[in-house]
Order: sequence, then structure tokens, then C-alpha cells
Amino acid sequence: MVSQTKLPILAVHGGRPVRDPSRPWPRWPQPSPDVQANLAEVVGSDRWTLTSQWGSSGLFERRFAEMFAAYTGTRHCVPVDHGSSALVVALESLKLSFGDRVLVPALTWVASATAALRAGLVPILVDVDSELGCMGPEHLDAEVGAKAAVVVHWSAVMADAPGLVAAADRRGIEIVEDCAQAHGAEWLGRPAGSWGRLGCFSMQQGKVLTCGEGGAVVTDDDDLATALQELRADSRRYRADSTDPALEESAGILGSNFCLSEFGAAVLCAQLPLLDAQHARRNHNFRLLDELLTDVPGVRLIRPRPEQTKMSIYELAIVFDPLPPAVTAEHLADALTAELHRPFYQGDPPLHRSRLLQPWTKPTLQPLTRDFVECNKDRKFTATEDLYDRCVVTHHSTLLGDAQDMHDIASAIARVASPISWR
Repeated sequence: MVSQTKLPILAVHGGRPVRDPSRPWPRWPQPSPDVQANLAEVVGSDRWTLTSQWGSSGLFERRFAEMFAAYTGTRHCVPVDHGSSALVVALESLKLSFGDRVLVPALTWVASATAALRAGLVPILVDVDSELGCMGPEHLDAEVGAKAAVVVHWSAVMADAPGLVAAADRRGIEIVEDCAQAHGAEWLGRPAGSWGRLGCFSMQQGKVLTCGEGGAVVTDDDDLATALQELRADSRRYRADSTDPALEESAGILGSNFCLSEFGAAVLCAQLPLLDAQHARRNHNFRLLDELLTDVPGVRLIRPRPEQTKMSIYELAIVFDPLPPAVTAEHLADALTAELHRPFYQGDPPLHRSRLLQPWTKPTLQPLTRDFVECNKDRKFTATEDLYDRCVVTHHSTLLGDAQDMHDIASAIARVASPISWR
């Protein structure tokens, strides 16, 4: 437990920080010992990409697809170049009509919404659960006539996947899981990405599984898997035999080139076996920190529901309720950064506040933009705004440290959360 008595001057105000600046934090990314050998194999081969005309056997892209499908408990995995591309091809594979509406939580990265626009659809923003920060079954707005919903698993928690799927089935809504922050998370023992029609993952630099830039879509639907392959490889899919080239021109649906390179796939094949051990360390430290903060008033960590049987922590989310008088979450983030010499920050602004979600800047999106503006102009996001305005986050690698690191974080949080510190 952390005492709040006789708190010293905040480091951001010139006081001595909680943590010795010379004490290092864990670095990120943390490369596997096998990365160098895998990359050397690619460099020395004649197959640097799935779309090469030669060397179809032994592709790392195919190896990773099999590994990740097994990891997520799904029949198919289609790797792509980015998590944003994963969302685009997932939505396109559903073969909705131009201008159909897609529900997207307001508390997420902009790509969850722009993917809908890129697929010729209209994102309709919805509020989130005030405790979890995720869309729930109650947010599946039947009045707007949505045909799909992008369900985002956020920070360290999963949305109520079975509840959402059941509610969506009753309303004829397709569920696409945005699992960019949920690699390896489970609800009642079932992995994130396996609940909806499709699950989308990002392997960007900051994600818990990374190759710098990459992504994947998983599904149990054989027809969707074929469409996904063609959508990300210019209307080509995997060849059934092992002859060259690796792809055949099946041409079932017009596609683009969103293929993951062999270099990215080689890194992912090396990194995936490390993931569960990293989860175990982060989750252990999360529980320790949560215990250390028990007696700090007005502070809570965003915790998963009991039904979530495995956490995948992308960002540690700390909620201050109430905030110290005249202090904002941005002030608290700056103060924690000064105390710990580690970046703490507010998360991505809600989409209705985001400068990045401006479809009217693209003339070709004009018909979709009109519907987007009209449908979203009067919508309310009370829980989203309240949670964002009271929340500070830090990257998951902060939790890859040791017990002393967690004690430092707890001490810093207690210091900055106290109204006395800001007088």
C-alpha cells in the first residue's frame, strides 16, 4: 500500500522525482533470439515477398498465417501489411452495399472509422461502457440501420464479445472485432478475434506482437477467407499446390495489394513464441500495481470483467476520479512522466474530437461524408468523454519491468493524485 502523508514537491514543479533517472526501463521492441536467423534466411533466398514469381515453398508468410490461426483458435489467418488494411479488407469481404452504415466506438484510434470510409461505408460513432471503455450490447443502435459493427477491445480489456454477437445476430449486424490491442486476450477461454465473423489485428511497432508494420485478419468462414486473400493480393489467392508462383489469379473479387512482406512475416514467426511469456509478466505486474494502489483514493486501473480469462495489455489505463482541483489528465500525465522518466500520456482523443477524422478533406468521399456528418451531428458520447478526460495511460512495455518498477509507479501515482501536491 502507498502512503499519501507528507508528500514532497512534485518533480514537474522542481521537486525530486520518485525514480532515479539513471534506473532504466524495459526497452521496446524486444527482439527474439531467432529474428536474426529468420531475416538472414529471407535475405539469402529468392522470395522476399508473397507476390514473387519464384520460391513459393517455405514462405514465412504462410508459416505465420498457420501459427497465428492456431494461436487465435480460428480456421484461417490472412496476413496483411497493416492493421488498417486488415480492417479495410475485413469490411470489404462482407460485400455490403455502398453507403451502408457501420457502428464504431468513439474511444478508439482513427483507423477503426476511416477503414469503413475506405471500404465505401459510413462510420456511425457510438458511446462506450463507462467502466471498460468498450462498446457493449446496449450500444448496438438499431435505429441507424447499421449492417456491421467494429467492436474494439481497448487498453487491457475485451468488449463483451458473446453479448455483442448475440445482440448483433438479433439485429442482422455483422461483428468485426478490432483486436489491435488484444493479441492473446480471451473471454471465457475463447481468444479475441474468434467471436465475430472476422477478427483484425495490428502488428505495428507499439503493439504487443510487432514486426514494425503488419497486420492480419482471422476468420472461421471459408468463403470469407478466400475473399480476404483476393482483396489483399490484387484478386489473387493462395495456389492449392506448391508450384510457382505462390498465388493464382482466381479473380473472384477486385482487390488491392496489402500483402505482408517476407521480412515482416519472418519477424512475426520469431516473435509470436515469446508473446505468452510477456503477457504473463505484464499481467503479474498489473495485479501487483493494482494491489499497491488499493488505498490511494480516487484512483483505479481499468480492469477486465471476470469473464475475461486472459488479459492482453496494450496500454495501462489509470483513471483519476475525481481529478485534483483545477488539474487535468494532461497535467497528471506530465507530472507522472517527470516523476518516473517514462512517457505517460492521454490516450487517443475520442473520434468526435479527433483532428484525424475529417472525411470532407477528400473530395472522392463526398457522398459518404454527407451521411457521416448528418448521422453523427447530434450523437452523445457522455461516457467516452468522461473516461478520456480522467484517464492517463502508459505503454505496455512499462509493465515488463520488476516489482521495484511497480512500487515506483504506485508511489508516483499517489503523489500526483493528492490535491495537497497541487496547492
